[in-house]
This record gives sequence, structure tokens and C-alpha cells, in this order.
Amino acid sequence: MEFLYLTVTIFAIALQSVVRKSFNRKVQDGGVFIFSSVSVLSAALFFLFSAGQPLNFTVEMIPYSIGFGLTYCVAVIFSFLSIREGPLSLTSLITSFSLLIPALFGILFFNEPISIFLFIGLAFLIASLILINLKNEECKITLKWLIFVSITFLSNGMCSVVQNSYVKLGMGNKNEFMVIALGIAFLILIVLSLFTEKEKFPSSLKGGWIYMTSCGIANGVANLFVILLSAIMSASLMFPLISAGGIIVTSLISIFYYKEKLTPTQYVGMVLGIAATVLLNL
Repeated sequence: MEFLYLTVTIFAIALQSVVRKSFNRKVQDGGVFIFSSVSVLSAALFFLFSAGQPLNFTVEMIPYSIGFGLTYCVAVIFSFLSIREGPLSLTSLITSFSLLIPALFGILFFNEPISIFLFIGLAFLIASLILINLKNEECKITLKWLIFVSITFLSNGMCSVVQNSYVKLGMGNKNEFMVIALGIAFLILIVLSLFTEKEKFPSSLKGGWIYMTSCGIANGVANLFVILLSAIMSASLMFPLISAGGIIVTSLISIFYYKEKLTPTQYVGMVLGIAATVLLNL
């Protein structure tokens, strides 16, 4: 069951990257916040209609929903600002390292078991992320970019911490938790898009609504299975495995679907990602 859940999660996350890339190719200068807000709304509707039973909202879930919604929004906003201010490859690399936050949180606060294979697997995964993401790119490092990327790193990691903690504490009502959280994120992002991208609404929606909704549904599926995994797998193992699996699937999609040519170092990174997956499973 864990393998099935992991596979679905990894492919749902990879699908989001494919859809975003297709949107950028189809809609020139599309609205980033417009895309994000419609995607988040689609994910919220996915959780609303996939509940299979009447929703039961509780007071206890509200702080976690607010925490997830706010950290999710901050991650989206500052990821965009980081990419606009500094190098894309370095921003992607540092953001990828945010997986270490929920993994370490699980070890420190939920007393999750650790082994030598976990540390070796994490070392291989970190090396893999560096080799795949760090390209020959002119690095314009500024104080503003450092602040933006640091906020992206922390918020992206804390987003997963909040979600995982909600499940580990046995709160239940996963659909209700996500409906509130994504509803909060949607309201923030739609207001931002109205203030910053109002003129892009017609072209973005006309040419890209199918990509936005597809990304949102894939995001909903990914979050649903992450929640299901959180109940049966330690965070210190789950998040690195998702990241390592994502490296493999995304690389394969780049090679066979987009016909991209990876550099020798990226191929080495892909092999290390496979090795990390094997080691993390030992």
C-alpha cells in the first residue's frame, strides 16, 4: 500500500510540473498568481467533492488549516519573487532542500526511527539535487534574493510540517482540513492576482484554464496521498522518497517527452537519485 501511495504522489507531483511547463509554452507571459489561484481553487473543489460523505468541520482543525494555507501562500509568492530576483537553478536547488525540514521535524518531535541508511540516502539525495539543479547560469546574488529564497525555503518546509503534524496528531477530517486551508490560500492569491495581474486575466484564462484546473486536480491528488502516507509512514522517510522519486520521474519526462538533453552531471544526479531511493528503502 505504501508503494502504491508513493507512486501516485510522485506522478501527481510530476504531472504538475508538466502542466506548468505546457502552460508557459502555450500562454506567453501568463499570470503566475492567476495560474496559482485557479489551481488552488480546483484543488479545494477536488477535496470538497471527493469527501464521499457530509463534511464535518471542527474548531480544532482551524489553526492547522490556517497554518497550512498561509505557509503555502507564502511559499508560492516568495518562490515567484526569488526566481524574478535571482538565478532560477539556485532558487530551485535551495527550495528542494526544504524537504529536510519535515524530515528532521519528524525525527526530533515524533521520535521517528533513524538508521545509517537514512543518512547515506539523504547524502545521495542532496548530491543528486545539486547535480541536477545547479547549471551553468549567471548567478546574481543579492541581499533581497537571499531574503526571498530563505522565506521560500522555510515556508515550503513548514507547509509540509503543518500538514504532517495534523495527521500525526490524529486530528482526522482530512478533506475538511484541506478545504479550509486551500480556501484561505485561494482568497489570498486571487486578491494578489487582481492587484498585480488584472490585465492578464483574459489571455491567461482563455488559453490556460485547462492547464490551471489540471494542475489543481493533480495537486489535490498529491496532497490527498501525502496525507494518507503521513498516517502510515515516517516523515523522515516519506519526504526524501517523494523527492528522490520526483527526480527520477521528472528526468525521464524531460528526456522522453520533452526530448531534452541532460548534461553528464545531470545524468550522474539522476543515478544518485535512484541510489538514494534504494538506500532509503533499506
